[in-house]
Amino acid sequence: MVEDSRPFPPGSLPARLNPALRQQLLSLGGIRHYPHGEMLMREAEPYGEVILILDGFVKITANGEENRLAFLVIRSRGDVLGEISAMEQDTHTGTATAAGPVIGRAMSAAAFRGFLEQNPPAAFAVAEMVANKLRNSIRRRVEHVDGSVRGRLARVLIELATLWGRPAARGVQLAVGLSQPELAALVAADERSVNRALAELRNMQVVDVGYRRVIVLDLEGLERVAFGNQDRPDGSGGRP
Repeated sequence: MVEDSRPFPPGSLPARLNPALRQQLLSLGGIRHYPHGEMLMREAEPYGEVILILDGFVKITANGEENRLAFLVIRSRGDVLGEISAMEQDTHTGTATAAGPVIGRAMSAAAFRGFLEQNPPAAFAVAEMVANKLRNSIRRRVEHVDGSVRGRLARVLIELATLWGRPAARGVQLAVGLSQPELAALVAADERSVNRALAELRNMQVVDVGYRRVIVLDLEGLERVAFGNQDRPDGSGGRP
């Protein structure tokens, strides 16, 4: 395999390490290819591996109340999967599924733990990364349940387009294909309400929607829906 020379995203574990430690991390385990739909890790299964994503997107889900799907987050290049389970020597708290082809470096939990034990700066970098994940998780939990379904959906689409958007002919297309049930899980709403909100956003010409395809046509317009006086039909608004 040709070495990927792209820099890792700021804030990711490899980017937090100095060059020597980064190279040591990248020498652990081996390269593995995951086709679309393959589960890299399963919720409640015992820990065993830690995976560093080198390319592609991974959906993280968990079973919520009444066994409903809870779509937690999307992970991509530079993100680490299974690090908390490896450190706690416990079961996985979520399921990781490839959203399209994924390339990762898979290493044993023991090798990952040994790397951290031998390199305190790397252990500190992992602690920072985990704390950042927790902070973002809390922020999303608050933002995604506040306001109307349309406003919450707009905020989710803005975040997805900002983090994982790619230029399209008429705007920014989400690089990860999401079903409407998955969008509903992200927004913490029922599927019917999300379908209605998507139709409203499409009629406002701020998004274009197809099968597992969302294109943000007007980011500023979507931001007005998310944070301005278009959050509610009566103009009462969401955030000031």
